[in-house]
Amino acid sequence: MSESGRSYAHHAATGFAMAALLVALLFWLDTGQLRQIVALSGNEWTAAALMWLAIGAVFAGLKCALARNGGGDDDDDGPRGGGGGHGMRHQEEMIPIRVEAPSRHRR
Repeated sequence: MSESGRSYAHHAATGFAMAALLVALLFWLDTGQLRQIVALSGNEWTAAALMWLAIGAVFAGLKCALARNGGGDDDDDGPRGGGGGHGMRHQEEMIPIRVEAPSRHRR
C-alpha cells in the first residue's frame, strides 16, 4: 500500500474510532433517552451499528478532508494581495510602445 493509502486508512480509522466513542458516550449519558429508544427497537445491536456506521462515515470523511487540506503547506507568512514583494515591480512611468495599425482600406 502506498504512503497516501496508508495515511487515508489511518485517518479513516481514526474517524471511525471517534464515532465509536461518540456512540458509546451517547448511550452512556442517555441523551434524549436514546438508550430506551434503541432498546425498544428490538434490534439493539443493529441500531447501534447503523448509528456507528453513519456517524463514522461523516467523521472519517471530515478527518480525511482536514488532513488533506491541513498539510505542511504553510504559506501564510508572505505579503497578502497586490503582488507586492515578489515578481516585477511596477514603474510609475508609462513606457510608450509603437504598434503598426492595420490599413483600413483594402485593395
